[in-house]
Amino acid sequence: MKFSFYSLLFFCFAGLAFSQEVSDSTEIKYLEEDLNKISVVAGASYLNNSFGLYYEGQTFLLKPNDSFYTEFFLRYRWLDASISFAPKLVRINNDDDIKGKTKYFNLGFAFFLNPKLRQYVNYSQVKGLYLENTKRFFEAVFDNEIADEFGNDNMQLPEAKYQSFQGETSYLLVGNKDNYKSYTNMTYKPLKSDFVMITGLFYQYNMMKDTDRVIYRGMEIGDSSSGNSVTKDIRITLRTGGGIQKVIDKNWYAIVELYPQVYYSHLLNENYNEFNIGLNSNTRIGFDNGKWFFGGGAQLNWINSKNENFYSTTNWLFRFGLGFRINSPKFVNRQFDRADQILK
Repeated sequence: MKFSFYSLLFFCFAGLAFSQEVSDSTEIKYLEEDLNKISVVAGASYLNNSFGLYYEGQTFLLKPNDSFYTEFFLRYRWLDASISFAPKLVRINNDDDIKGKTKYFNLGFAFFLNPKLRQYVNYSQVKGLYLENTKRFFEAVFDNEIADEFGNDNMQLPEAKYQSFQGETSYLLVGNKDNYKSYTNMTYKPLKSDFVMITGLFYQYNMMKDTDRVIYRGMEIGDSSSGNSVTKDIRITLRTGGGIQKVIDKNWYAIVELYPQVYYSHLLNENYNEFNIGLNSNTRIGFDNGKWFFGGGAQLNWINSKNENFYSTTNWLFRFGLGFRINSPKFVNRQFDRADQILK
């Protein structure tokens, strides 16, 4: 059902994609002016994700307590940077005593190596998780009778730390970097309706560590002094798909992207691997008049897995941001002018 909904949106936008375009001279003028401007976005996102803990031959899903994150995007010419974290002011729940506290940090960079090839690198860390299904864990470790009696409360792992190193190398089959930049985030102003096709290799290395300390019903039932347990896995994904961008009344726009994917996952030091298919999709609507802009979007990542995922995956995400553009300092312009000459 989810796949059909996004497919319908994609093809509806495809029929409208070339109905409205700006002139080449207007586009060239804007791109020249944009070379000396810095774009800044502040926003918030609601993220639904999970992390796998491999134990006794099974995978148990861990969840972070916080789902709202503050995000900042900074863009100058060809370099994109993003940072996000979970400050106290965006928390909407008061259940730290039940699920524990979560600390979140994310840092990413993206840039074009040439007009067709884009590189993305990212590091994320989440500390402080809780077991989503305590009863299932007790059934696996003990028996059904104990699970029925003691498995109704959340099990906290306050020191559990998930770290992920990610990268993606994408190649534009249709379109170039000037077409595709506005798809990546809202710091770029969409100039005209268009269509792009991309193929890319996504790779990540994940670690789950410090899961020995466990708190249940206010008591510590784990032994953190017994040694640091570490679970490591890798994931490689090949994505190929396309996106449609529709400019509405010059300043308003809408974007839909669909990327079917195949992936391979392997849990290091364990005889556990998986090869499967999935779908990554993104939508966004927004306003951009060249000086200030805002927008909101959603992301869905569907994986056709019969097993619980032992690696992290963002199931879905909602995001909203507000931004503006300012003139960049002259000394910054000079340094990037030199870099542009090298990259040409």
